[in-house]
Amino acid sequence: MTLRFTLLGDPVRHSISPAMHRAAFEVLGLDAEYVARRIRPDEVGPVMRSAELAGGNVTLPHKLRAARALVEPSAAVRATGACNCWWRRPDGELAGDNTDVGGLDIALSRFGFQPQGARVLLLGAGGAARAAVHALLEGGASSVEILNRTSARAHGLRDGAIAHATDADRVADAVRVVAAPYSGATYDLVLNSTSLGLSSGDPLPFDLDRDAVRGRFGAAFDMVYAAGETAWVRHARTLGIRVTGGLDMLVGQAVLSLERWFPGRAAPFEAMREAAAAELALRRGPDPGDGSSVV
Repeated sequence: MTLRFTLLGDPVRHSISPAMHRAAFEVLGLDAEYVARRIRPDEVGPVMRSAELAGGNVTLPHKLRAARALVEPSAAVRATGACNCWWRRPDGELAGDNTDVGGLDIALSRFGFQPQGARVLLLGAGGAARAAVHALLEGGASSVEILNRTSARAHGLRDGAIAHATDADRVADAVRVVAAPYSGATYDLVLNSTSLGLSSGDPLPFDLDRDAVRGRFGAAFDMVYAAGETAWVRHARTLGIRVTGGLDMLVGQAVLSLERWFPGRAAPFEAMREAAAAELALRRGPDPGDGSSVV
């Protein structure tokens, strides 16, 4: 019997997840299919509980709603309040995880960046930022400063991280909301978790070339991935900042998702990355934002 998996989101037109998972199913010889499905917020729970589905992934803007549909949320889901991967248990109930957390771990490792002791400036305070804060703190980051257009949302992210932490005092000390990088401070990493860069007309999520911050970042990571590179990745590179985009994080979370659906099977990372890169290359066109996405 063919097992059916789906990606739920809005929009999903540019998703390359189906190409990745189909490549993995072929390599592993699995009788399974994976499609992307655009749905409304009120459809998230009912679609996830549909008997025809064995599981799937969730992307913007439905990750918080997906978490509420689970009977068995993982520790990462409980810590972040967001679910991007779910599957049906033998009893028919839904279990789920936030593999964005582990996906970021994989991507940072491949980038050669170790969070232990790092000082990080985090751009954004949405679902991707929740995963980033959890991953960075679990990795031993010494501080995470949240810079977001809406201060209240950034404070909500910080409060949630503290509320779900096993060491609330440490998180309260490490995570701060800022209106701008602290004067004179240096950062080991600046991480973009916003959706800026999805479209060619988007402004940069943060101007790394301002006099006040020039030369203060050791590395940059853009969770947005695109056909080619995002404007922010190109911007960082022109300034001599070591930088990478979000493709490895996308592949990493997909690898971990597949291993949740098929316990005991090792997902083929390189085959999935090759399929993802090939799919992105097909979408390279006159609009640099075409085919862009955020994990």
